[in-house]
Amino acid sequence: MQVHSSRVVIEVIEDYMEPEETPLVNVTDTAILMHRDAHFGGSFEQMLDYYKRGGKGVNPEFELERIQELAEMEMQSKQNLASVLLAGADAEKVASARQTYKSLRDLYDVDKPFNKHPQLIADLILSEDEDPTEEIAAIVREKGTIVNALIEVIKSEEMHDPLFPGYGFAPSLAAKCLGEIGDKKGIIALFEALDSGDFFDEDVALQALRGIGKPAKDFLLRVVQGFPVTADNEKAALALIQFKDDPEVAEVALKLLKDNRVRKNPLLTTYLVLACEGLSDKALQKEFQALAKDATMPLAQRREMESILKTFGQPKPPVL
Repeated sequence: MQVHSSRVVIEVIEDYMEPEETPLVNVTDTAILMHRDAHFGGSFEQMLDYYKRGGKGVNPEFELERIQELAEMEMQSKQNLASVLLAGADAEKVASARQTYKSLRDLYDVDKPFNKHPQLIADLILSEDEDPTEEIAAIVREKGTIVNALIEVIKSEEMHDPLFPGYGFAPSLAAKCLGEIGDKKGIIALFEALDSGDFFDEDVALQALRGIGKPAKDFLLRVVQGFPVTADNEKAALALIQFKDDPEVAEVALKLLKDNRVRKNPLLTTYLVLACEGLSDKALQKEFQALAKDATMPLAQRREMESILKTFGQPKPPVL
């Protein structure tokens, strides 16, 4: 029976295609079907309505015209395209995403829960607002008691996946909450999230580390001065740019720029140069100026240093 169903679907697809067109079974079409089944209960009608309205979870790689074509193919074949064309692993992933949705929604069936944190986290994940201010404010009011739950969201591989609830944005929202709470327990999770990629907003994590303040700064200073140089040094230097107006940060950055082991890493060198903007001591500014003329300093970084030299002596904007 499955073989017959597959043949019917394929015949319908061939009727819709020109000879030179790409077959249905490709990465994008598979992703569209998985996205539909995970977020819209397998309904093209709901998915099309959502995409026409421009919801938070719209994937910019999915063309509305192609979604409409797939919907028409499914209607003509009278078969669920996903059930016929999705491979086992893809179907299992969709099932896992739908189960996660169910688990989150089940939390709302509990009257006056002993611990309200799971519901607050669910509110954050399921919100359709790009900036869910009310949900964030409710979480921030819980202060340090909800930090561990936020860290779990950031560390969850599923929450970084756009196929799961939150469309991949939940970790960024959790990071924003950690920054507003300002608890030092969130430092490691935020630091590790800096190279998450995908939908995670790195700027949010950087601002969150800034929000935590001195404990985050002290941690980053320890990491950036570690040897041998690794990707962690780069991440720490990047994050320290958020503290560039702090003289201590600027002085450490200048010290590291004098180290040949550091200058072998162009990215790390660039971040450290940017972190030197807060140099306020005249003697240290002269050292920075001399370094900008050092022929052993890479040319791109020397040009960046020249730009920073122009800022010395100028009034600094107030820290917000």
